[in-house]
Amino acid sequence: MSQVTLTINLRDSGGTPLDAPGLVTLRGGAGNGYRTTPTRDASAAVFQNIGAGEYDAEAQALGYQTTTEHISISGIGSMMHVYIYLPRESEVKASSPAPSGTVMSPKLQAEIEKGINALRRRQFEAAREHFAKGARMAPGNPDVAYLLGVAQLGLKQTDLARQNFEHALSLDPGHQRSLLALGELQLESGDPAAAASTLEKAYRLNGADWRTLYLLASAYAKTARLAAAETYAERAAPLARDKAANPLLLLGEIQQAEGKSDEARQTWEKLVSKFPNDPVVQQAKQKLATLSQPENSAAGPGAEMTSLPVPVLPSLALAPPTEQPWAPPDIDSLVYPLAENAPCSAEEILPRAERRLRSEMMNFERFTATEHIEHQEINRYGRPGPIHSRDFSYLVFVHRFNRDSYFLEEERVPLRQDSNFPTYLATTGLNNLGVAVLQPAEQEDLVFRCEGLASVRGRAAWQIRFEEKKDSARMIRTWRRNGKIYRIPLKGRLWISSGSFEVVRIETDLLEPDEVLGLTRDHLEVNYGPVKFRGGTTTLWLPGSAEMHMELHGHRYHDRHYLSDYLLFEVDTNHEIEKPKETQSTPAAETQTSDPS
Repeated sequence: MSQVTLTINLRDSGGTPLDAPGLVTLRGGAGNGYRTTPTRDASAAVFQNIGAGEYDAEAQALGYQTTTEHISISGIGSMMHVYIYLPRESEVKASSPAPSGTVMSPKLQAEIEKGINALRRRQFEAAREHFAKGARMAPGNPDVAYLLGVAQLGLKQTDLARQNFEHALSLDPGHQRSLLALGELQLESGDPAAAASTLEKAYRLNGADWRTLYLLASAYAKTARLAAAETYAERAAPLARDKAANPLLLLGEIQQAEGKSDEARQTWEKLVSKFPNDPVVQQAKQKLATLSQPENSAAGPGAEMTSLPVPVLPSLALAPPTEQPWAPPDIDSLVYPLAENAPCSAEEILPRAERRLRSEMMNFERFTATEHIEHQEINRYGRPGPIHSRDFSYLVFVHRFNRDSYFLEEERVPLRQDSNFPTYLATTGLNNLGVAVLQPAEQEDLVFRCEGLASVRGRAAWQIRFEEKKDSARMIRTWRRNGKIYRIPLKGRLWISSGSFEVVRIETDLLEPDEVLGLTRDHLEVNYGPVKFRGGTTTLWLPGSAEMHMELHGHRYHDRHYLSDYLLFEVDTNHEIEKPKETQSTPAAETQTSDPS
């Protein structure tokens, strides 16, 4: 039996090697024994001659929370690196339940709508009154506290706005819009160090779009941390796309302050060339003209940055209604913090993940659960309408095809007579996305790239981007309308546990809009986790929730799927699962529509 050298790397919640020695205990394997090894250079504990099998690694270090990670060793390769994130003792565990929030009553929703309409008309006093009334009705709702702060910003009541953003964060520490608004206020008030800390938290918890990275670059520039500022500005520019003029202007200023005159010139020339009609072009031209002046070449690195004004940005809080977010950003418009010095290769990770998935698929032929579906329409201002919910008895059959691949076929049985899908849209197969992407029969039609090591719910996970080939005959996702099938090419990200190689999360977007269907957004996200079945010791990694954000013919929709009460049907060793009638793979996800248009 092949054996591997297992290296377990301990990192803090930000992905940095621990600043204290650690101890790792490895339990399991064929002998069900245990070994304990201290960490050495770069917080790494090395275990030699480890056989294939299932293990649990317990990691502990002074000042950090003890953490246990499941590790699956398949025998592929002779070396294996696993990462375990240990939060500091002062940090709240990532698995802690999120704030439950407040049920949106009709009266509260009416006040919010009136307040938002007043904001659109820039009637800030009226908006403040509506949101203040809403805050009295729902004092535990962070969204209301945030909106009240927005109205106060419009009234130039900066201190009151800050208090409400801070109150929203006391209710929900990860409230993205409040973190960004507070960070911008701190930057504007001359406290760039506090702004950097707030914006880093927003980035760590929720990822970052171009605007968050731009504000981070500004904060670090004003604290003279020019290397970090340049990194963030460089990442902001490509994400901003047609709004990249401001990030490029700032990037050039940072490069000039670092003494990189040639790089600054190239950056500003790129700005002038790509965005000739942008208002900041004149500033870029003036800066290009000053580069040739001798007195500027004598300035030391960092000489200019602390005196620079805060970059001018259209306020996120007071943006036009058409710019209010209603769905998560496209995967190529958002970046996540990744650990340093954690090299990865999709060619090494995917075979382990596929083998882990196959070992689980072989253990059962079907499972049942209760599925709860919530459907909302979202208006053109990004405000969700009432929730229509339905409950189903959810049954999944596991089918094998092409010898080494699987797909999941689902059936729904309404729990009540009126429990059909709440609209003419019916989405099926979302829970099979993570299975489909890892199948050998599908991988030849996909392009993978490992982006690095990320943190998902406090666990280390490899972040892998994938994209379907446009000329592929098979697609992971299809649409069915009036009996006709449309293939929808996808791009997405897959997060795979660094220890067990199980799928933790998958997120997909359209590769490009489909003009025939009128489909301009189709954002899917599925989260997976361990499920321990009642009456047995079997634990499987299965989908727990799925979300869909869709824009079809200008109409916007948000669907949520939740699974609970799992029941497992194990494979009878005398029974062979029938192969599907089709030789090609069955699509993992399909949307059926009787489009009223």
